[in-house]
Amino acid sequence: MTAPQSPPERSNRASTDLPLQDIEGGDQPSAGKVVGRRGRPSVEEAQRLPARILEAGWEVLRDHGFEAFTFDRVARHAHIGKATIYTRFAGKREFLEALLAQKMVERRLRIMKLGEGLPLIEAFCIRAAAVMHVLHSPEGLMMERLVDWCDQEFGNGEMNYRQAMYVDALTNITEELEEVSREQDLTIADPELAARFWLEGLLGHARLETSTQTVDVEANEKWARAYSEFFFAGLRHSGAISAPSSPLSD
Repeated sequence: MTAPQSPPERSNRASTDLPLQDIEGGDQPSAGKVVGRRGRPSVEEAQRLPARILEAGWEVLRDHGFEAFTFDRVARHAHIGKATIYTRFAGKREFLEALLAQKMVERRLRIMKLGEGLPLIEAFCIRAAAVMHVLHSPEGLMMERLVDWCDQEFGNGEMNYRQAMYVDALTNITEELEEVSREQDLTIADPELAARFWLEGLLGHARLETSTQTVDVEANEKWARAYSEFFFAGLRHSGAISAPSSPLSD
């Protein structure tokens, strides 16, 4: 299972300052709040319905826990009939796979939006701090529980949800490095290997931090910048990355 790999839309904006609620998803309306007239849904409402159902499922997991997750509760949260859920999701496994994929895409797009138009190192400094923040947030911790639960309930020798998440993240970071290198006239000898080192460093630090009693947000942000600068300095020193006409951080 891998999430769709839709690339984020790019812009020429240099500003990347977003409040933390934008990183976490912002103040979104409850899945149970349906906008529009009663009766047969409009085409627009019908198109939004699967996402609204999935968001209701996320609320059920958040409010009642994984063991108490049922389609009856999802239907009540979404203010729809349970049969409507079954017309779009064959069962609990398909529903939770779709929910996990949706949350992965949402998180990736929010993080990738940060740093648009900035030099490579600065963009990755900002994104590293955002990754640390998201992984330690309530939503991030719930995502971790969802992945573990899916692996426990549905995983087998051929299906591992955590590995699928890793491969998805690795693919997207590799593509981002390749795209940025083209845009900023850089040469990266092995973008996939660079992406692997980058990702595993972030995940390793996040795991160590979550093992402590409290998470120091300011310290994590300082670590993210130091890690990013050290990482790209190492690539540059080894010749794995080069800028033919200007320093990377100019």
